Amino acid sequence: MDENKLSELLNDAVAETPPPSFTVTDVARRSERERVRHRNGVLAGSAFGVALLAGATALGVALWTGPVTTSEAAGAANPASGGNGNAAPYELPNEDNEAAAPTERGGTKDVPSETPKQGGYPDGSGGPAGPAGTPSGCEQVDRELAAALAGELPAAANVKVEDAVPVSLTCPQGSRGAAFDLPGGRISVIVFPGGVTMTTQASGVQAQAPTGDGRRVLVLSEPVSPGGTAPFGTDVQQYATELGQLY
Repeated sequence: MDENKLSELLNDAVAETPPPSFTVTDVARRSERERVRHRNGVLAGSAFGVALLAGATALGVALWTGPVTTSEAAGAANPASGGNGNAAPYELPNEDNEAAAPTERGGTKDVPSETPKQGGYPDGSGGPAGPAGTPSGCEQVDRELAAALAGELPAAANVKVEDAVPVSLTCPQGSRGAAFDLPGGRISVIVFPGGVTMTTQASGVQAQAPTGDGRRVLVLSEPVSPGGTAPFGTDVQQYATELGQLY
């Protein structure tokens, strides 16, 4: 067979090369996302190490000082219970003992309780626990969830795990949450139990996705003012889907 004909047959047998399924922008974005995840993982590990070292130091100090004996405790309590023993006969008592001083009628003076903080009760608590209050978990930042959300956000967001704030939504029992304040608004993520319907009236863009263990992920992007542009609002569904794959 002629070599030219053989070469033409071989060229015809080669199929056309399919177009690539990704672009250079996709590769750069994925690389930046992995870099942010690695950085946040290192920061979270460092914070855990510092907390562990502090706990070990406190335990060592407690073991070194040893338990307080009964005689030492009694000796420390006696001066405090004696009041102002060195006061002159006509000297006014200290303000610390004013609450315990008897009145002319033989009773004790009523000291008004301290003004409660905003949203609190006079006893200093945040109110009764129950379905009406924010359950445990959502009023605190979940660092693992914050690191995952920071890894999904682009580098332009410039967020760190330590910048995370608690979510401003009412969460179902057993939920976890974290949020980041951005120049254009706030983006929040909540992982809540499956079988629970979670809706919010907040303005912005929100999306949900399932997790691998049957829970749900909610991502909400809120603008600074109602009617404004939510930060990274077009990517909210993608964030929810990818975060659902991590859990």
